[in-house]
Amino acid sequence: MTRLDPHLAVYFITFVALILLEVPIAYAMMASAFEFIVFNGQSFVMFAQKTANSLADFNMLALPAFLFVGCYMNEVGLTDRLFGMFEKWIGHLPGGLAHANVLSSMVFAGMSGSALADAGGLGVIEVSAMTKAGYDPDFAVAVTAASAGIGPIIPPSINFVVWAFLSQTSTLAMFQGGMGPGILMGVAMMIWIPIAVKTQNIKCPRAEKASWGVRMKALWHSLPALGGPAILVLGIMTGIFTPTECSVVAAMYCVILSIFMRKFSIPMLTRALRATLQSAGMSMCLCATGLVFNWIIVTSGLIGWMTNLLMSLGSKIIILLVLNAMLLFLGCFIGSMQILIMVAPLLMSLADAMGMNYVQMGVMAVLNVTLGLITPPMAPALFVTAKATGNKFESALRYTVQFLIPMFITLMLTTFWEPLTLWLPKTLGALR
Repeated sequence: MTRLDPHLAVYFITFVALILLEVPIAYAMMASAFEFIVFNGQSFVMFAQKTANSLADFNMLALPAFLFVGCYMNEVGLTDRLFGMFEKWIGHLPGGLAHANVLSSMVFAGMSGSALADAGGLGVIEVSAMTKAGYDPDFAVAVTAASAGIGPIIPPSINFVVWAFLSQTSTLAMFQGGMGPGILMGVAMMIWIPIAVKTQNIKCPRAEKASWGVRMKALWHSLPALGGPAILVLGIMTGIFTPTECSVVAAMYCVILSIFMRKFSIPMLTRALRATLQSAGMSMCLCATGLVFNWIIVTSGLIGWMTNLLMSLGSKIIILLVLNAMLLFLGCFIGSMQILIMVAPLLMSLADAMGMNYVQMGVMAVLNVTLGLITPPMAPALFVTAKATGNKFESALRYTVQFLIPMFITLMLTTFWEPLTLWLPKTLGALR
């Protein structure tokens, strides 16, 4: 039996109490780490070493660059071209604008890798267009919030960068492994939309069918916005770019494109950089303190104890179901990146014990915590979308939670069907 640190309860109570007092999680993790060092007579040099190691990791350079892309695309207005193009092509179909909403999020995910960037930027355009077309406003908000969850799955993904750093897994393999589940999630949502519309009599009028000339004009108008995701996805899939190079290419593409479109301005660049620094600072701080926190929970014996407890269930299926339930519960209250940082040691330990690849475990975990974006009581993606569009959170919630059905189906396939995540990275050579 794994020996537990006798002061483990003190660390846990301190951590939970600080979170309840709304202290930032990074500081809560650091406070628990401080107690561990004092009680166990460890050297404080460890703080500096592990913090420096996290900030010096080359792959982590991708994180601020991808955050900048999401902020800058919203500033430039590239996102409205994506939705406008899909609106002309499929708006006349039943629930056409809802399908356009999902497809736009899938393409936007190929640039930003951020769910909240999608919900707060592209989401405003989507909800406005759907409402003007006569769609139920609550349903428009629900589709937008749910489809924003595709952002952390389809590469590039900020959460995949963090998981790859924590688990020392290939970021390229993580990006390639997320492609299948990301596309499947989008398809599953598009299948669910007509089911929900028909069974619940949701107001979703068809738009007038656009001529082929109008469609081609919309496609031509959207090519600059489509060019970025196309370049990046091909670069990632073929290995032309490393993930860090990919992030810089995406950022430069957006800036150069805005210059050619005559939309570049210093104030706009300043706003995007300021928003990027705020998000990147928080994320890097979480990773730095998370590395210290992870060392503590491993050294304290907690991870070994929890691994033994879960493995005692005997069945891999039951273990994974319990693990998913735990992650879903945490996702209702804590942000996705925070959860990944806190539970990474447990996930890696269980993956080793069950013979599960870190790529599959990472994609499963990221997809799992992504469900928390629309899961009550927090539902941050829904909250951001409702606030940005002036709609009510409570009234949109009834439609939003229904999208957990296609997302949960995708999660189960990702969890138990290995080829969904591993076939592409193995085929392209990122995994052996």
